[in-house]
Amino acid sequence: MKVYSDTQLDTYQVIGKTLRVHWNAEEITREGMDGPETTWEANEAICSVNDDRSALIEKIIGSIYSVGAEIATINNAENDPEAYAEYQAFRVQAKALADGWLSEG
Repeated sequence: MKVYSDTQLDTYQVIGKTLRVHWNAEEITREGMDGPETTWEANEAICSVNDDRSALIEKIIGSIYSVGAEIATINNAENDPEAYAEYQAFRVQAKALADGWLSEG
């Protein structure tokens, strides 16, 4: 899911027992009522600080792909190799994000 903030969010944000994982942050300037406004947009996955690697990866991937979308992307790899390659690249990124959190703890 996308999240918006006035400031750039940390990659890992802990609130209580909730871990919010952020990636692909972009600074966006839009025309507001009082002139240009700058905000940050990032992808976000909601996890638990106690999740193991597998659960973290599953929740990060699940924040972008539903189970049905994952299955469709995998099954349509031959017909849409670009979508499949994007999915595989995102899996690698999800694993790196999970490993980054686990190495901090």
